[in-house]
Amino acid sequence: MVVITRVIGSLVISLASVSTAVAASSPLGVWVDHTGRGAVEITDCGGKLCGHLVWFKDGKHSKEGCNFQIIGNVKPVAGNKWDGGWIIDPDKDPNKKYDVEITPLGDQKLKVMGYAGMKFLSETMTWTRAPADLKKCGEDVATPAAAPSVSPPDEPPRREAEREIEPPATKSTSEPETKKAAKRDGASGKSKDCKLEYGGYSINVPCKALD
Repeated sequence: MVVITRVIGSLVISLASVSTAVAASSPLGVWVDHTGRGAVEITDCGGKLCGHLVWFKDGKHSKEGCNFQIIGNVKPVAGNKWDGGWIIDPDKDPNKKYDVEITPLGDQKLKVMGYAGMKFLSETMTWTRAPADLKKCGEDVATPAAAPSVSPPDEPPRREAEREIEPPATKSTSEPETKKAAKRDGASGKSKDCKLEYGGYSINVPCKALD
């Protein structure tokens, strides 16, 4: 009974180790190609593999080649392999597609085999997993410039209406001097003399007598 228990325990440990190795041996991630001049990010596209260029050793290629797809439609098959899709060799002809088989070789290596219909006419490449701090070309985003500080506008000059203006001189409502004089004369009891012509003589009489 003890022997059986030990055998079962060893089997469980072995299966766990195999499961961990399979999980670690995934083709997904960023891989530096066999030339060391570029890196490809392989992602899951609806259960199939696709790959895009995401890093260039020579930065002058980043603008044109960034996110260019070179792998597509690669399906999982037996033996922890992916096959049946296509790959492009941008160094040869970016418009020509080749068949491709992808096989993880542990967690840090990836075997990429390109072929044209028959696998004995093939080219095998070994890619290496990129370091975690590799800066992808899509991440080269310029930092937005800080907004310029705006000073408050100068205080506008005071308008004419806001200035202190002396009130205009009010019109005199007093009566004309002639009327004032007449009133003064009336108040003093004096009446103005009027000249009267009578029988060839001129005599002065109070104007009131002529009313």
